Amino acid sequence: MKPALTFNHSLCAAVLLSLSGAGSCLAGQESVSSLASDVGRIFRTARHAVVRVRVRHESTDAVCSGFFIDANGTVATVSELVSPGQEIRVESERGVLPAVLLGQDSRTGLALLRTPSNGPTPFLRVAGDTEPEAGSFVVGVGYPFNLSASPIVGLVLGSDRQFQDRLFCVSHIRVDMTISPGELGAPLLDLQGRVIGVATMVVNEGRWAYALPVRAVKRVVADLRRYGRVRYAWAGIGVSRVGGDRGESFVAITRLFPNSAARASGLQEGDRLEQINGKPVHHLSDVVDASFYAPVGRPMVIAVSRNGKIERFSLLVGDRPADNPGGAPGSSPATAEASPTAPPSAGSAEKTGGGAN
Repeated sequence: MKPALTFNHSLCAAVLLSLSGAGSCLAGQESVSSLASDVGRIFRTARHAVVRVRVRHESTDAVCSGFFIDANGTVATVSELVSPGQEIRVESERGVLPAVLLGQDSRTGLALLRTPSNGPTPFLRVAGDTEPEAGSFVVGVGYPFNLSASPIVGLVLGSDRQFQDRLFCVSHIRVDMTISPGELGAPLLDLQGRVIGVATMVVNEGRWAYALPVRAVKRVVADLRRYGRVRYAWAGIGVSRVGGDRGESFVAITRLFPNSAARASGLQEGDRLEQINGKPVHHLSDVVDASFYAPVGRPMVIAVSRNGKIERFSLLVGDRPADNPGGAPGSSPATAEASPTAPPSAGSAEKTGGGAN
């Protein structure tokens, strides 16, 4: 049976309302037909690499989606459902396979699984590090409820550092897409069929979803493979957004932690942050993102404005201390003092079996 395409009503309206004048009805039908053709093409290819992850919790099964990221049977999925020592099974078109947990990261909500190598596994290509623009179409592929793999169509709404009072460890992609129970961990694909993110959270009563962008996915996967955990850089800087004399606001250094690279670098409290590793700093999210992607053990170049002059400082960043100074558990390596970070909440995992835990 052919899977039904799940279209968001506002998405279809966006396609149709963008057309006007004579023949707009026909043009709208052609646009929707063209999009449906693209979605079908993407789904027919991607479905072979998308899996259902089933985790046994005593008498209850929890399920989510995931996907193969290489030909060796490595699966990316969400971390909320998996723990070391649990019985994990991966279900795909190839059958049911046992899986072991390679590593997980609670801050980003990502986990890696390994399945037995019974020959090369089909896997999904990933897009470049540039995030999709607002208005771009995306296609999700996941396993809703206990049903077969299905495509979901959505629209990129933007990139956010937070949703209401929930702050993310790195900016996430917000999409106009309904994620059903069981589809958490589904890959989001561009119209070339490349992964642009992983669905990790649902909000707005399920009408929107947040996705960890593919650049962050690659960074987390690389560390999990190499170290079994994600190494987060820490420079020992606390920052806040402050107001200037003329009503403008900017990001300033408000704290230098003792015995840190920042304290020894020559930076001063009150310095106005201008750049981190060549990237402009306008908002706290710029600091958080730059620090999230900063590799441990390499220099971080920070440009500040002090007394009307630009000064640059290079400091070697190390691993974030275990006691995580300057932030609550789950906060990002950069410390925005007024903005502790909580990891994204997984909102659409499904539990099945003999009752809830």
